[in-house]
Amino acid sequence: MTDDSRFRFAHDLPPLDAEPAVREAARALVEAVRQATGRRTLPAARYTAALETLGRVRGQPLALPLLASGDGSGARVRLADGRPVLDLVSGIGPYVFGHGDPDLLETAVVAAASDVVFQGHVLPGPEYARLAESLARHAGPRLTTVWLSLSGSMANENAWKTILQKRAPADEVLAFEHAFHGRTLAMAALTDRPEYREGLPVRETVHRVPFHDPTDPHSTQKSVDSVERALAARPGRIAAMCFELVQGEGGFNDAPPAFFRALMERCRRAGVAVWVDEIQTFARTGELFAFRTLGLEDLVDVVTVGKILQGSAMLVSDDYRPRPKLVAGTWAGASVGMAVGARILERLEQGGYLGPEGRVAHLAGAIDRAFEALAARCPGAIGGRSGLGAMQAFVAWDGDPAHTNELIACCLEEGVLFQTAGSRPMKVRLLPPLDLTEEELDSAFAALERAIRRVASRYGLPPHD
Repeated sequence: MTDDSRFRFAHDLPPLDAEPAVREAARALVEAVRQATGRRTLPAARYTAALETLGRVRGQPLALPLLASGDGSGARVRLADGRPVLDLVSGIGPYVFGHGDPDLLETAVVAAASDVVFQGHVLPGPEYARLAESLARHAGPRLTTVWLSLSGSMANENAWKTILQKRAPADEVLAFEHAFHGRTLAMAALTDRPEYREGLPVRETVHRVPFHDPTDPHSTQKSVDSVERALAARPGRIAAMCFELVQGEGGFNDAPPAFFRALMERCRRAGVAVWVDEIQTFARTGELFAFRTLGLEDLVDVVTVGKILQGSAMLVSDDYRPRPKLVAGTWAGASVGMAVGARILERLEQGGYLGPEGRVAHLAGAIDRAFEALAARCPGAIGGRSGLGAMQAFVAWDGDPAHTNELIACCLEEGVLFQTAGSRPMKVRLLPPLDLTEEELDSAFAALERAIRRVASRYGLPPHD
């Protein structure tokens, strides 16, 4: 971080909720809504009917039979039928302080009552400026330009366009095996899941690079060799390499800093942009940016962030600043999302969450210990583990998808929500709220153990009672 005089907005125009009367009014409204939502419950039959109706409207059923009531606290959320559930995936990341956080809800109420619901790039408001400034402050000296957007896919689209403009006529990209970068047409091409682009025309030329294999001592060299082959085969045509520092949908696969540094340095020597996709890793690895956690800040040209921001953003170095009109659009984000995103960054910084001794690092250590204890109680059930910081996953038994999906369903019946990641092996992933309490963690792992024993008994898997 820096005290650079460029970053003055928050000091010159503090947020409206700094006014005591405004904050008191917001607090009263949040409490009234909390009491009202606490009284709402659907009978079981109507809850089931609501899920079926929602599935018909969506054109496909929900991945899990879940409909929240709007009543939650921390990792605990109440479903619309009254059942309590411990949420250990935080909406695949955004609920960084869990459910029902009073401070964030009060921040949201004030922003919602201020001028406009959504903000655009033509007439941005204070929330826009505050969030952009905060991101620039934390990104380090190289990444000087911030462009806000809605979804993570849109941030990645902006990044790809920016790189293509800079590197033209180069128009091909390197991306990892098992990568996930979004659901738009271009990002579906970069994503290594053919079923996600079934029937779609693929216009991007993507060269796949093996991700780090912890069982292979030659893994780094094999990946560098893959990059070398692509550069030799397509001279002057490769514009960028896109890096997920912890692969999300691909299985929460992680790699040591030396692996990424070797690839990034080779890209930089070839004039290939180093593009880091931190839509999911942002704020979950001990620092706000995982590339800073891994000591790679000297090599990154473009980074995209999202999830916990309640929106998304692209940050680029001076060399990659887009020319006017390339990135635009009506909406930059919701006023509520921007205000809450800026407040989240402020709390992470001021609340002791960051750094090697921060609360994120302590949460990661607590999860490690919980897994070690569970593996001792359930030998043979906890396979390989992966991830970084508060992004963690494990292989249940041998990672068979049928067993893993049934484990997720049993966990939900036991009152705790996990999700899958990857496919062969399929893993169980955790993206818990960063303020997860010791009691919530213990309850979640007790439910996980009950679910493991149920599935093990059903299929004759370990542990054997």
